Amino acid sequence: MVGFSLSGATILARIPFSKVALGLADQVTTLEQRGLTFSDRAAATEHLEHIGYYRFTGYTRPFRIGGTGPDQENFRPGTTFDLVHDRYIFDRKLRLIAMEGVEKIEIAVRAGLSNAMATAHGPHWYMDRKFFAKPSWFHSHAPYDIVAWHGNFIASIKREIGHDPTQSSRRDVFIKHYYDTYDNPDLPPCWMVFEAISFGSISQIFKHLAHPGYGDLCKKFGVPHQILSSWFHSVSYIRNICAHHSRLWNRVCTIKPTVANSYRREFPSNDKVYAQLLVMQILIRKIWDNNHWAERLAGLIGEHPDIPIADMGFPANWKKSPAWSF
Repeated sequence: MVGFSLSGATILARIPFSKVALGLADQVTTLEQRGLTFSDRAAATEHLEHIGYYRFTGYTRPFRIGGTGPDQENFRPGTTFDLVHDRYIFDRKLRLIAMEGVEKIEIAVRAGLSNAMATAHGPHWYMDRKFFAKPSWFHSHAPYDIVAWHGNFIASIKREIGHDPTQSSRRDVFIKHYYDTYDNPDLPPCWMVFEAISFGSISQIFKHLAHPGYGDLCKKFGVPHQILSSWFHSVSYIRNICAHHSRLWNRVCTIKPTVANSYRREFPSNDKVYAQLLVMQILIRKIWDNNHWAERLAGLIGEHPDIPIADMGFPANWKKSPAWSF
């Protein structure tokens, strides 16, 4: 494909989209022509009907020949539909286990942050800019206007809770009760707001808390503010992947948790799903002392022995890590 350079970057020439939609029978035939084998063609067709061809083919990529040759889309010898489908089933179950962990972390962080700040500074503390500051570790040549950030943050909260009367139909029952009952302050107390906004917003609140507002949560989880902010951001990232049913198992993560010095030996890398799961395990152990989340994760891996967990970032001796403590 011919390309041209613009400011040193090569941009490929664009072409009209000409692919046609395939029916189920043609989808199976296409996969077969590329070298995928079927033990039960009818069952495979039914799976494709409910999974979707495009989603399913995302799980076939590790089995393709690849490269730049004319056979790059073909499958390596021995690739079966059942083998690829096993990856899909594993990934679905992995997302369910991840979401269980996310739920525990998210609810505990919402409650812990709201309780600590509300008891110290009142129910509407989040409306006061003085409790927020530029994160001490944030480095940028661009000016950082915390006043502007706080204004945007309040505007974002208003959108999320349906503050505008034209959006009143979106309001949760408890938010509606506040607006129907009270006329001041302009926004509900933090314990209501924190139940209605996204965990991504919660992580941004924590990131921008001024000292010593973040102290209680940092003490609870045993890591500094910068590390915990990064970890909450990572949990929010995993939550969004799972909520959209996106592929998780071998994803290279764009949001990576910062590795704490006290856990440096536990993390072989931080861009694979293993690092995200390990962060969740560390947090969950601080929340839920007698839990079996790690055992369920290990059990899932044991149920699917053909999954190459090294592609997920798992080290060979991961079960011996003190952080998992089976």
